[in-house]
Amino acid sequence: MYLHRAVASSSFFTLVCSAAKGITTTSAFQYQTHHLHLSRRRHHFTSLMMTSGNGGKVVVVGSINQDLTTYSQSLPVPGETLLGTDFVTSAGGKGANQAVAASSIGVVCKESGVHMIGRVGKDDMGRDLLKGLRSRGVSNDEKESMVAGEHTGVASINVSSSGQNTIIVAPGANMALSAIDVDSSLTTLLQNGGTQSQRDVVLVQLEIAPETALQALQTATSKSALTILNPAPAPKGWKLTQDWYSNIDILIPNESELASLCGASVEEVTGEGEEAMARALLEKGVRTAVIVTLGERGAMIVKRKGENETVEQSTTDVNDDDSNHETIMISEPADLPHQALPVVDAVGAGDAFCGALAAYLSRGVKLEQASSMACG
Repeated sequence: MYLHRAVASSSFFTLVCSAAKGITTTSAFQYQTHHLHLSRRRHHFTSLMMTSGNGGKVVVVGSINQDLTTYSQSLPVPGETLLGTDFVTSAGGKGANQAVAASSIGVVCKESGVHMIGRVGKDDMGRDLLKGLRSRGVSNDEKESMVAGEHTGVASINVSSSGQNTIIVAPGANMALSAIDVDSSLTTLLQNGGTQSQRDVVLVQLEIAPETALQALQTATSKSALTILNPAPAPKGWKLTQDWYSNIDILIPNESELASLCGASVEEVTGEGEEAMARALLEKGVRTAVIVTLGERGAMIVKRKGENETVEQSTTDVNDDDSNHETIMISEPADLPHQALPVVDAVGAGDAFCGALAAYLSRGVKLEQASSMACG
């Protein structure tokens, strides 16, 4: 399996229709397969141990980008000009991707909703991106989200016929999202609090300023929301400190990010090595679980014992011994549609996993079950 087997494009427009494995690019087939998959997802969801009522909000704090992708036979060398073979514009940004993933699976109650806190420029690209989010069920405040004097974040992507690529990201307005902005927005959105079994979920990544991401986790914690950090992409020289650990309920790195967080090489992140690294992060203060996404191998949950039911705010002493931890390997549900089809493209799979997991947890689904469903 692969996390969200799909054409899981970095574009959240494509991501909406990429929940089923092996989708082709034919729009009619995308539409039919997407709705078949959502129907099966809802069937799965009703059979899970979920809480009654509306569940909590899902609030994503992160980036919103415009992707500009040029295709050519080869990549240019310095000083060379080439003619391209194709050009595609699409919407992206890890925050936007994850928000649409949370909304698109159809389990977050409309009364609670999926909300996006991010910044775009006061330009046509930014306006269109915010409109696109709203059309896919992700609420945002256009007036607050648009920043004068800053351009919308742009990723300029060059792809050769062999699949090699170069990417330059100009974050623009994404870096204008301040800690004060996030604190104010989250305080308003999370003002009603929540119960332990129906908690609001706040999902954060690192395509915004690190101090802003940290503030999002701190404010969410103060409002009793469940906090999830996807530490990607980790800024150069950035490290998790106790301020971060003490405000993270669930940490979701991939293998390379796990190695970076632990100061290890990617080659060391295999088998017992990756489990030991995840356990070390848990022992440093992550409150509930570290979930490592493992590509075709699914995902690994290393969690504190006692966190097997709906995720509650942990008060466990961080100085644990091995007897207080358990490791669970997970993959997608056995009857996931399109199981036998090959993976077409794995780009964006991690974002799809994070968004889907947040959605299921907002409805009180158990962590292990929520993670398995998010793998599909």
